[in-house]
Amino acid sequence: DVCSSDLEDTQAVRTAAQELQQTMGAVRLSFTWLGTRRKLSDAQNRRAAETFEADTELVSASKKLIDTKHPAYKAATAIKSQVSAYWRSMTLPYPQEGIRLIRQSDVAAFEDKMREFKTALSAAAANLQLEYESIKNAAREKLGALFNPADYPASLEHVFDIKWDYPSVDAPNYLMTFNPALYEQERQKVQQRFEDAVRLAENAFAEQLNELIGHLIERLTDNSDGSKKVFRASAVDNFKEFAENFRRMNVRSNAQLDRLVQQAENLVSGVDIEDLRTNRDVRANLSQQMGEVQTALDNLMTNAPRDRKSTRLNSSHV
Repeated sequence: DVCSSDLEDTQAVRTAAQELQQTMGAVRLSFTWLGTRRKLSDAQNRRAAETFEADTELVSASKKLIDTKHPAYKAATAIKSQVSAYWRSMTLPYPQEGIRLIRQSDVAAFEDKMREFKTALSAAAANLQLEYESIKNAAREKLGALFNPADYPASLEHVFDIKWDYPSVDAPNYLMTFNPALYEQERQKVQQRFEDAVRLAENAFAEQLNELIGHLIERLTDNSDGSKKVFRASAVDNFKEFAENFRRMNVRSNAQLDRLVQQAENLVSGVDIEDLRTNRDVRANLSQQMGEVQTALDNLMTNAPRDRKSTRLNSSHV
C-alpha cells in the first residue's frame, strides 16, 4: 500500500545517505574573474533615464567593459566552462550552495585534473594579457565618454584563478565534549542534508535521462515535410556515457530509476546507427519504445514522495 511504499522509500534514502557519508566528502569550487560590466555612475544613469523621459529611480544602466567575444577572452571562459562541467561530472549535488559531494576514491584524480585546468587558465590569462591593451583601446573607442580607465586593472596578473577546497560537512567533534545535546542536533542536521543529497541526486539523474530521451525522440522524428533529420551518433553515445556515470555515481536508492536507466541503455545498445539514419521503421520503433520509458519516467517524477518533490523544487542553486 501507499504507506508501506513510503516507508520503504524513506528507508532506502536513509541507507543511501549513510553510504554517502561513509564514501564521499565535500568539494567546493570558486573562480576569481575579470569583471566585464560596470554600473553607470549616478550622473550617467540620470542622463540615460532622461533620454527616455523615465524616472531615474526605475532605471539602472550598465556598460560592457570589454568585447567578451574576443578570442583571447573566449579561450579563458571556455576553460571556466570546462572546469564547471568537470566538477559536476565528478560529483553529486549537496543542499548547500557551492558545495557538491565527491567520492573519496576520486579525489586524487580530481586534484590532478584541476591542477591541469589551473595551468591552462594561467596560460590563457597570459595570452589575454598580450591582447589587453588593444582590447582596452577598442573599448575606449566604442564607449566614448563612458570609458573610464579606472574600471580596468593595470594588469591581469592574479585576476583569473580557480580555487577548490574540501570543507567538512560533518558535525563538529568538539561539540561532543562540552555539549553532547548540541552535537546530536548538528549530527541530525548533517544526516538530513545527506538524505536531501540522495534526493537531489535522484532528481538530477532523472531529469538528465528525461532530457536525453527527449532529444533522441526529437532527432528520430521526421520533419514536417517528411524528410529525415540529421542524426548524429552522439545522440546514442550520450546515453552510454550517462549510464556509465549513473552506475559509478548512483546512490542506489531508487530501484525504479535503476530499471529505467537500464531499459533506456538496452534500447540504444541494440540498434545500429546507420539503421537509425536510413530505416524509417527502425527510427519509429525506437522512438515509440523510448517514449514508453519517458512516460514511466514522468510518472516516477510526478509521483515522487512530497518531500522529494520539494527538494527538487527548492534546489535551483545546485
